[in-house]
Amino acid sequence: MLDKLLRLVYRLVRYKAYWVIGVFLVIVVVVLTYIFPFPIRSSLLDLLPQNDPLIEEYKTREETINSTQELNVVLTLQEPKGLSKSEREAELLELAEVAKPLLEEVQGISSVSYRGGGAIPEDYDFIYSLNSETIGEAKELRRDLEDFAGESTSGTPEFDPEDPYGDITRKLEGLESGSGGTEEELSRLLEELKERNKVILAGLGSVDDLNSWNRRLKSLRQDFRSVRRERAEVIEGEYFSPDRTTLLIKATPVHPESHNIEFSRSLTDGARKAVAEVKESPAFKSGNYEIGLTGSFVINAERNSALKVDMLRTTIISSVAVMVAFFFALGSFFYSVLIAFPLGVAVLLALSWAKFSVGGFNLLTTFLPALVLGLSIDYGIHLLFRFSEERLNGLTVSRAVKVTILKKGKGIFIAALTTAAVFTTLIFSRSQGLVEMGIITSLGIMISFFVYLFLLPATIITFQRWRRRRQAVELFDYRATLRGAVDKGLKYRKSIIAISLVISLVALLGATRLDFQFTSNNVSTEVEGIRVQERIQEKFESSETSLGPSFVFFPDNTENLRKLEEGLGEMDLVTSTRSVRDYVPDNLEEVSISGDELEKLERLDSSLAGVQGVLRDREEKVERLESLVAKLSSAQLTSTLSSRSEVTVRLNEVIDQLLEIRRSLLDLERARVLETTETLRNNLDYLKNGLTSLDKLLAREDGNIVDALPEEIRSTFTTDKGEYVVFAGVEKTIYESQNLNSFVEKVSEFTTDYFGLPLIQYELEGHIRHDFVVSTLLAVVMISFVLYRGISDLKLSLLAVIPLIIGYLWMLGGMKVLGMNFNFINIIISPLLIGIGVDDGLHLIYRWQEEREVGGLRGSILSAFSHTGLAVITTSITTIVVFGSLFLARTPGLRILGATASLGIGFAMVLSLTVLPAALYLAFSRDEK
Repeated sequence: MLDKLLRLVYRLVRYKAYWVIGVFLVIVVVVLTYIFPFPIRSSLLDLLPQNDPLIEEYKTREETINSTQELNVVLTLQEPKGLSKSEREAELLELAEVAKPLLEEVQGISSVSYRGGGAIPEDYDFIYSLNSETIGEAKELRRDLEDFAGESTSGTPEFDPEDPYGDITRKLEGLESGSGGTEEELSRLLEELKERNKVILAGLGSVDDLNSWNRRLKSLRQDFRSVRRERAEVIEGEYFSPDRTTLLIKATPVHPESHNIEFSRSLTDGARKAVAEVKESPAFKSGNYEIGLTGSFVINAERNSALKVDMLRTTIISSVAVMVAFFFALGSFFYSVLIAFPLGVAVLLALSWAKFSVGGFNLLTTFLPALVLGLSIDYGIHLLFRFSEERLNGLTVSRAVKVTILKKGKGIFIAALTTAAVFTTLIFSRSQGLVEMGIITSLGIMISFFVYLFLLPATIITFQRWRRRRQAVELFDYRATLRGAVDKGLKYRKSIIAISLVISLVALLGATRLDFQFTSNNVSTEVEGIRVQERIQEKFESSETSLGPSFVFFPDNTENLRKLEEGLGEMDLVTSTRSVRDYVPDNLEEVSISGDELEKLERLDSSLAGVQGVLRDREEKVERLESLVAKLSSAQLTSTLSSRSEVTVRLNEVIDQLLEIRRSLLDLERARVLETTETLRNNLDYLKNGLTSLDKLLAREDGNIVDALPEEIRSTFTTDKGEYVVFAGVEKTIYESQNLNSFVEKVSEFTTDYFGLPLIQYELEGHIRHDFVVSTLLAVVMISFVLYRGISDLKLSLLAVIPLIIGYLWMLGGMKVLGMNFNFINIIISPLLIGIGVDDGLHLIYRWQEEREVGGLRGSILSAFSHTGLAVITTSITTIVVFGSLFLARTPGLRILGATASLGIGFAMVLSLTVLPAALYLAFSRDEK
């Protein structure tokens, strides 16, 4: 069947060469109009399975998760030595005033601010003064005040502080003007006067304690103001760094969707133009400033652009390098140019297939153009080498093309099918990134094979006809050199195999110590936005900037909110937490005041008012006091004469109290005491009013005082469902696999409702570990089946994979020596190396089978490896060059992949030309005898 198809291909390219080229040219034109613009998705979410619960969680929480996503413009004052903090602020604010209107003109930006836009509601003024420290202080002070008020004002009668004895005097005069009153009425009046005197004496006696209470209340009020000022700065103040050398300008986009690449790119481009205008302003030129852009929109746009640049750069560099390597291998500029046309067509078709099938590239597939280029040219090299060989043997162009297609076509078809089959196994992966890689590469390889199978022979025939070239192109002839090297290898075949086995055992020992280091940094392109973000994190505290790695949690009530933050606070990896508790502490009930407690404070205030009332007009009060004493003395005389001993005793007590009050009043430093009591009453009134307002808020019908918070805060820290939102900043080391696993394990003890970009890495790690095992096993099964069906000999099939197996072990050992581990990207090296590495052994075995038909064992091995060996070396070098171009990528994972693949392919090439011929000779030497 395959032979018939290959003959059909030959007839088409032989007799319809112009039509074949024309059809491909039309396809190229169509493809060029289709693939641009070519989409590249730089989100980690694109690597997860489409039905992954984490994606569903993201879609459900998208608005909340994205609520803090902004475009940040960072103004930095360079070398601010000699400037005070206020001067630094003034210079940065002047520059910010220039930048703000320019940024507001950027399409897609809804608002721009370098200061908080919130305002503290009047009813919430006291609440914003409370945190865990001030709540503790207030609780202790309130308790002490209550004890003091209870001791000094228990049963305090009500009276006018301005005239404490006016009503008593009037009642006494009323009794005197009548019949003198009954003994019972006079006793009640004296008892009332006695109690009032106790209050006033207690107040006068506690004057020395007033200073102490005043200091405590004043200190607490200052603490309240300090807390409120800090929160007001967050809500209303400018976004300055503590040293006042950096000012953050936050631009809020119309759509908080940083994963929308087109929107992010448009927004970033507009911001860059605005920054360029700012740099032309006199304010910028008058100082030494630096302006940077960061934020999720900028970073995603820069990453996407960097990925495209990396893709284009690696493709161009690998193309040029492949052409150079091909020229030195063949020594023919003509063939080097000739092979480039099908190569370009193959890459374009692969790109169009990627866009059509999966909508473009993701973070794991951006290197595929270079990979397809490297694999495609392998087929061209094998075809061209065989064609050149047949031409040098004296065959005509048409005859050489026929032999090439029929003889070599089968081998490269099996090789292409094997590689495609290996990549097809990736379709069964969990990770969407690997699934897309399997879809793109599996068919992309077969497309490349058919492009070269049809287009390269058609181009050769057309060019030869056009130039009427009859002589073969002169090529470098390395066959004698290769033959000598292989012959020497056969001579020391047992030693070569023994050495390779020893090295393999050592490599196996190192391979067992390799680790999986899954970190999103390996797939995160190094861009300027990331560096600016890191500088901000150094300048600001994480809780102030909302930058860097973080998680978002969704507790459903205040109790779970409290437990969550307490749990997060005990974790070393958590650097900060932000929630509504920063503005409304959840232990407000501890400082709420009851009716009885409020009454005690009011009585204390009344006592202080009494002291003030007496002191303000001390002389008049003393005069009235003396007048009252005179009246009571007269009443005492009357009582004595009337033999009312009980009344007389009470009158004596009251008179003594009044005289004590008079003496105390005259001894007091009136100005100092008045000032102290006034300040104390003000501070006490502040505390009492604050506690009263807090009590009213706690008694709201809906029970949720958060609803009265500023919109900016409420929308950030609550959801439409009534849930609370907690933002937890974490250390950058969270991306280290061990740290991330530990974090997720601990967090799962008290909540399961949370999201964060590091969590995507956690999920990906599980999926890719699974995919690594499954895809490798499937690749082994698939390649075994294809090899056996293609070669039809079990022994030869096993021999064909020897360079691959040993080369894979050596690669693992090399990774250990070089300090490399598996990561998100290079973990795909197993199916990749299996698919590519088996080609070398396969081509050599096919050529040996062909040579064996006409020669002996040793001669056939020497002939096969001297003829096909150069093609194997050339294809391996070009593939290594392709992966070597990844060293220039800005994505760390791609650079590691380039190093890993280069090791594996290089070892497979060396083993194909040393161990394989030795193993082949030993395997069939008995048959030869």
